[in-house]
Amino acid sequence: MYAPDRRFVGSSRIINSPSHLPNPSYHRLSPTLLLCVAVGVAALGVLALVLALTLFRVRDPVTEIVSTRVSGVAPRVSLPAASIQLNVTLDLLVRVYNPNRAAFAHGVGRSALSYHGAAVGDAAVEPGRIPSHGTGLVRLTLTVEADRFAAQLGNLIGDVLAGQVPLDSETVIPGRVTILGFIKRHAVARSECHVDVGIPDLAVRSQNCTNKTQL
Repeated sequence: MYAPDRRFVGSSRIINSPSHLPNPSYHRLSPTLLLCVAVGVAALGVLALVLALTLFRVRDPVTEIVSTRVSGVAPRVSLPAASIQLNVTLDLLVRVYNPNRAAFAHGVGRSALSYHGAAVGDAAVEPGRIPSHGTGLVRLTLTVEADRFAAQLGNLIGDVLAGQVPLDSETVIPGRVTILGFIKRHAVARSECHVDVGIPDLAVRSQNCTNKTQL
């Protein structure tokens, strides 16, 4: 009967050949894959830059004075007591153009009237919404408050006697532009106007308006 060789009974060994060793190449990214990742990241960066300069860029709303009207009673100077009676209202109709790709929604704004740097009147601007590449009209009614002219009485008497009263208005409209439904960019549109009002006819002799947006 055949007897097994006792030298090999009860023991076994596995000799690892080079084919059974871990391949180091499995744990390293190939240069081609790294290059593809780098190109993809660069492409996303370029796309983000293009969107920031075009779609996501908030442009200045453009304001334009459509009409200016002055109503009330022309100022009258009483001498020698050097007193003045004043009852004047300045009505402005402003057209606002929104050049952005998204609507411009604005909240309650403020419009202030000044005379030689002194505040003499103010008014609230109603909230509204201006569509993309659309226009909206903002009506401003500024009533001159006579008691605020106390510190400027000398200048006012001189201007009334000269036949022309200069007034300055500044309108501030805070709002925001929402892009893609979730990207919100805040902006404050400002409009500044200088109006020369003739005395005693209360006609607008000249006007000059500028606008700007603060981001």
